[in-house]
Amino acid sequence: MKIEISDARVDFDRMTAERGDDQRRLTRQTAGILRALVDADDQIVSKDDLIDRVWDGRIVTDATLSTAIKEARHAVGDTGADQRIIETVHGMGFRLRTPARRIETLPIIEQDAPCLLVLPFRNTSADPDARFIPEGLTDEIITGLSRFPDVKVLSRTTSDAAQTAAFDPAQMKHKYDADFIVEGSVRRTETRLRVSVQLASTQSGSVLLSEQIDSEATVQSVFDVQDHIAQICAARMAGPHGPVAQGKGGFATERVHHESWTLFRLVADFRRYYRTYDFQLHAALRDAFPPALARHPDASDGWAAYAVLLLEEFRYHVNERADFDALTPASEAAERAVAADPRNAFAQTALAMCRLYVMDIAGFDEAADKALALNPGNSDVLSEIGHCYAFIGREAEAIALLDKAIELSPEHPGWYHFAKTWRYARLDMFNAALLELQRHPMHGFYWYHAHLVWLHSACGDHAAAQSEAEILRDVFPAFEARAMDELAMWDANRDLVASALEHWARAGLNIVETADPATAI
Repeated sequence: MKIEISDARVDFDRMTAERGDDQRRLTRQTAGILRALVDADDQIVSKDDLIDRVWDGRIVTDATLSTAIKEARHAVGDTGADQRIIETVHGMGFRLRTPARRIETLPIIEQDAPCLLVLPFRNTSADPDARFIPEGLTDEIITGLSRFPDVKVLSRTTSDAAQTAAFDPAQMKHKYDADFIVEGSVRRTETRLRVSVQLASTQSGSVLLSEQIDSEATVQSVFDVQDHIAQICAARMAGPHGPVAQGKGGFATERVHHESWTLFRLVADFRRYYRTYDFQLHAALRDAFPPALARHPDASDGWAAYAVLLLEEFRYHVNERADFDALTPASEAAERAVAADPRNAFAQTALAMCRLYVMDIAGFDEAADKALALNPGNSDVLSEIGHCYAFIGREAEAIALLDKAIELSPEHPGWYHFAKTWRYARLDMFNAALLELQRHPMHGFYWYHAHLVWLHSACGDHAAAQSEAEILRDVFPAFEARAMDELAMWDANRDLVASALEHWARAGLNIVETADPATAI
């Protein structure tokens, strides 16, 4: 709900108030007071009614109420001296002196884009070690199709889950609302590459497209095949007269592809690591990328993958090396990725993430905007940029991107839910925050357990909080010593940090303060 009071615009859904170019985030209490006064029109809202509605009947001092009213006035450009908008009616309560006007928004009517599930391609080569080719081809087809605005493409994580569960087409329609399925196989000999692909409807089960493509066994041929499959499948799904079929809804830009089987394989293995979080695979890839990139310095995907591997070491301590600053080489690799191909959404996403961690917000925004413009239908791009937005306090934008990522990736990691968890916590809705967090558990990920300690304590379940604290210590023994350093980038979320620190302490965690605690939050 959006309303206009005097020269202020209040959005209760996004918890914001705007006056001119100034936008501020509303606290739960401020939004609650304004909403109560708006709902009452020009009628008086008593102090008791206000406390019952905003504070759920809890005991509130006059000083607390006075401060909250002051903040509500400030949000809409009023003061206690003027009272031109919010009037104190002594002995009775409060009311709006200036009428609020509801801002009506027309519903957006959209025709649903066809939803596509690309199943992992099968390896039918005589050499079982050639399985990296269909692995990589599957990822490339998903990435290529996600650039079409008229097609909704489900994530690779969801594809793997559907294949593992051995769902039939009807089950894929029911479980993921997929309209079409792409599946195929790859056979490679020493000199030739044969790719078979078919597109089928989940509703009727009929095969809409079946094609066999023969080419030379080169990396460039794989990318040519990928582009061809993406084009023909998107055109068939979007209809013969749609923008895709007419060539108007295709790739935003042409990509620059590397020509190395080694890099193709390493990037395919990287994407497998990103789905499985296999720490042994992370270590092997981190060692394998530098010599491969030295031989092929223009491999944009290779540099981007290497940047993210190093960033995982820096931000989540995956295979962390003592006295090694992984962020610096991660940033350098991301810059190399973008220099090799500025039109690569994966490279721009990696660069945006690295720039966020060095707190270059202007640089982050530049790279993030480019990534979203290049591939707005890719769940990895949406989720990573959305998560970054959450870190810097752009809550509404973060949740919008992450919700879209969840729509494209019904099977997804639990951190997709962190931003919405934080919104509930910010509203003191800790039970809802806990339920949101536990939708997709991430057992073994230390920040998941740190959140559980915080939220269990905030919900009053101290036994569960203490139990999770012990699990957290087992998962990441250095958490108490290093937590404040990791919270340094949470400057826009000081309220959440303060709440977490309070409840971690209640659960028995001894968080070591930095020399200057103010800089940590």
